[in-house]
Amino acid sequence: MSTVLTHEIKSSRDTLLAVAPVMPQRSKLQQEIADAEAAQERGYYLPDEDERLREVLASYLEVRTALRGVVARMEPWVDMGQKLAGKEQLQVFVVGFTAACYLVRSGQFMIKMAEGRRVVRRKLDEAEPRFGIPRKSFTEIYRLQSSVRRMWKFHEAWKFYDENRSQIHALSEDPQLKEIVTLLIAEEPFMETRRREYWKHRIRYRLHSLRRRHRTTFEQTMFQLFAIGGRTIAELRDPSAGLRKKPKRVLGEPLQVAAKILEPGDIIITRHYDALSNLFLPGFWPHAALYVGHLGNGYGEVVEAKKDGVKLRPLDETLAVDAFLILRGEQGYTVRECAAERALSHVGKLYDFAFDFRQAHRLACTALVYRAWHGQAGVSFQLGEQSGRLCLSAEDLIQQARSNGKFEITAYYGPSCHKVSQGKEAVTRFLEQQSPK
Repeated sequence: MSTVLTHEIKSSRDTLLAVAPVMPQRSKLQQEIADAEAAQERGYYLPDEDERLREVLASYLEVRTALRGVVARMEPWVDMGQKLAGKEQLQVFVVGFTAACYLVRSGQFMIKMAEGRRVVRRKLDEAEPRFGIPRKSFTEIYRLQSSVRRMWKFHEAWKFYDENRSQIHALSEDPQLKEIVTLLIAEEPFMETRRREYWKHRIRYRLHSLRRRHRTTFEQTMFQLFAIGGRTIAELRDPSAGLRKKPKRVLGEPLQVAAKILEPGDIIITRHYDALSNLFLPGFWPHAALYVGHLGNGYGEVVEAKKDGVKLRPLDETLAVDAFLILRGEQGYTVRECAAERALSHVGKLYDFAFDFRQAHRLACTALVYRAWHGQAGVSFQLGEQSGRLCLSAEDLIQQARSNGKFEITAYYGPSCHKVSQGKEAVTRFLEQQSPK
């Protein structure tokens, strides 16, 4: 055997041995399967369920890339099979076919987890830059699993394996390949099942692809309409607030006090008196952001979703407003810091003008806070239907944060305030503003 081929087989063997323990298996993913069932019944994924699913999909995509690399390394040697000795042919085949079996089985597991669950399919097709997951990942997996050409190759490989089974099993005596042969023998119960199920998956993929094309066209059209309307409203000012633009109230001392009070993970709720969007949102408080700490700016930084996307912004920009409220989680500094880190992981995403909290590749302001905090140390926010969409308004966020006993009002600066109120005084001021005489 040539030195090059020996090296390729050894390298591919090591990849397969590393991949085997992390292969997607039902027994290891009971929580994710339960999440899928709950999400389908509910109609959407909760943020913590979303995180777990993304971790599984990202891990699977990494495994899939490694397995495809093994197949690609073995393929040239298979093509020149006539020039190899009989044992060398079998060694190349065993490594390449084991990788192919893993590819097919792991792909089928992802398909089965989404089978009959439209919510799961949509979530798996949603882009998530934080995990390096591209858009339409599930559709691509489904397409490859249903490819006639690929399935024909697998069928031919299976026939070769069946015809040379005893010789391949004998390679278990080869110190270099004995572990790979063991892995391949363990795949035998799945091989015939895969061949029988192929046409069923092929038909289902065609239906999935057709439905997705129609849905994608609709969603893109609707998003553009929402974006046009959303940007227009965001740029307008409420004429009832006065024709002359007034300076924002949070300047000087209120800003400095807020900067001293804030800690990573704190939720900042704000209001511009002259924003036309106030007329379309429930309650007094329309906007939310999340403080993440001092990362270089004098006052600290905030992760905030606005019409230009989810960005890391200086605190003095976020607090260029007329009123603000600070909510702090009572779970301790470490948990709050985790919420801040999760918020930072969303930086770079587009703004969601459609306010669809079921997806995570675009985020509105309160959706950012929702995804940063939901699932952290028992924190839970419930989405509500508004204008036919499931979302969480800033007013609902405040109400739920206070009613579940997980957050406290740390600071308040409202319409009639001349200074920032803190502690019990902040709560009193807030309640007075909520129930004006």
